[in-house]
Amino acid sequence: CRIENCDSCFSRDFCTKCKTGFYLHRGRCFRGCPAGFAALEELMECVEGCEVGQWSEWGTCSRNNKTCGFKWGLETRTRQIVKKPAKDTIPCPT
Repeated sequence: CRIENCDSCFSRDFCTKCKTGFYLHRGRCFRGCPAGFAALEELMECVEGCEVGQWSEWGTCSRNNKTCGFKWGLETRTRQIVKKPAKDTIPCPT
């Protein structure tokens, strides 16, 4: 195996198990997972996290289900989940 910090390989260029303290990601071993990926501690692997879309525009101001003026109300906005996390590793934001 020619992969640095690898304990076991499928082929010389693809790791299947990393040495202690390293996370497996796409056949390589890393100290930490790349951006957008979460560390699955029990397997020491990097898995895809939650991905959300862009925020919507702010909604109208409302209070007690009525449209309000410029104060003392609540405005909301939302964003959709684009990709759910693998095995609930990184929960999606509210």
